[in-house]
This record gives sequence, C-alpha cells and structure tokens, in this order.
Amino acid sequence: MSEKVYAFRCTTCGTVSYPKHVICPKCRGETFEPMEIAGEGAVLTYTDVYALAVDYETRYLRLAIVELDGGLRVTGQLLDEDPKVGGRVRTTVGVVREPAGGPIHGLQFVPV
Repeated sequence: MSEKVYAFRCTTCGTVSYPKHVICPKCRGETFEPMEIAGEGAVLTYTDVYALAVDYETRYLRLAIVELDGGLRVTGQLLDEDPKVGGRVRTTVGVVREPAGGPIHGLQFVPV
C-alpha cells in the first residue's frame, strides 16, 4: 500500500497550507480540499536532531524545510549524507518512525 502525505487547498481562495489549518490564513475560509504533496524543490535549511524519543532506533534524525517548485514549504526527513542549502531534492513518503503500534509514514526528501 502506498502512503501519501497531503497539504490542503482552501476552496475559497486557493491558498495551500501544510499542515492543515482550521481557518485559512489568507481569507479566513473554513473548507479545504486535500492535495498530495509531491515533486521537487530546494532545501531552505536543515538540522540534525539528537534529542529523540526513546523508541527511535537511530542516533539522530536529519530534518529539512524544503520549498517545493510550486512555492509550498514543507518539513520532513532529509535522506542526504552531504546536504547543502539550495540543494535539489525530490519528495518521497517513507517510514519515519516505528513505535510499538506500527510504522508511521511521513515526508522524506532524497537528492535529485
């Protein structure tokens, strides 16, 4: 089964938000439609997080904020051993954590 991650487009003004807002930050609209997050973009910034929850089996987690080609900014796991600000990446969805309740899927970025 292929997992997906969604942003949400305001049905009133078309503003895309991720994560979803209760009220559109642009027009105050309250109805949204899902929009799959996919495509390529550029790394705006990244960081390595070492203070992880007990159930993480990894030493650290590299997170990035990426601006997708359409302008949407999203946060996810950066799977790049030699990351660079401005580097081009492609969005994927993968397992970002595996607690006892089962795997949790989320955004991941791989170099183009």
